[in-house]
Amino acid sequence: MNIRFKKISSAIVIGLALSVPLIQGCASTSNDPRAIAAVEDKPFNAWFDNLVNQVQADPKYKRIPIDTKVQQNEFLVWLHEAYRKKTSKQELTQKINSTYPGHAYEAAFIASKLP
Repeated sequence: MNIRFKKISSAIVIGLALSVPLIQGCASTSNDPRAIAAVEDKPFNAWFDNLVNQVQADPKYKRIPIDTKVQQNEFLVWLHEAYRKKTSKQELTQKINSTYPGHAYEAAFIASKLP
């Protein structure tokens, strides 16, 4: 589980923040059961991998400053909760916009890719 979490955390930082998909690397593990659930959710991971590819292909998408391990974990939980419809697309967009001002396009882009 820790290896998969490291891969997902790195993908969030690099894929969404830097717009470069890479599912390998090092990041902190988390004891947050919500983050662990996201890491172990295979359909979510498949969707996430596809999202990373779409982010890379979009020239308008700009880096979201997800720079700390806490931010990585938080963003992972937000995405997973929206993917599993525990929160709405609108709520996800509001969280991203309030936490990362100036990234309305990116927030809308991510929300539009949710099932």
